Amino acid sequence: PYNRNAGLLPRKIGGRYKMLSRPSDSAHTPFGDIFLSESPDLIYWGRHRHVMSRGPMWWEAVKIGAGACPIEMTEGWLMFFHGVASTCNGFVYSMGGAILDINEPSKVLYRCENHLLTPEEPYETTGFVPNVVFPCATLQDGDTQLLVKTFLVPQDKEPPTRLAGWVP
Repeated sequence: PYNRNAGLLPRKIGGRYKMLSRPSDSAHTPFGDIFLSESPDLIYWGRHRHVMSRGPMWWEAVKIGAGACPIEMTEGWLMFFHGVASTCNGFVYSMGGAILDINEPSKVLYRCENHLLTPEEPYETTGFVPNVVFPCATLQDGDTQLLVKTFLVPQDKEPPTRLAGWVP
């Protein structure tokens, strides 16, 4: 099956690899929820389980999808995801966050109600694909594990370095 927006968890859980993704059709899917899949070898994937559906807020009303690989914290897996809204000017992609259970990442422990970032800067609101904030990668301080930086897709030549937030 087709899948989009995959994020591989950085370590095995229960001896198996875990991946967050959004099943889709062969086109620009107008629907979508986040699912968790398992693999013994990173080749064959199965045991697909639903993680989250699109939400009631405007910024995630059309579809959602996983973004960067989740970050392991004592509270659980920190997952950044994108939510899509449909406007008269086209889609708007914003970024949200959720914490998934550390041992069973298909269980959502916390999900932010409001977006963490939404397109505001000129390089997010203009360009080839306007109105996009899309979490692509995260960095975590190896010593303190306090700073989380999320890199976003730039539209043109601006550096994709907006700070997404601090994680205790």
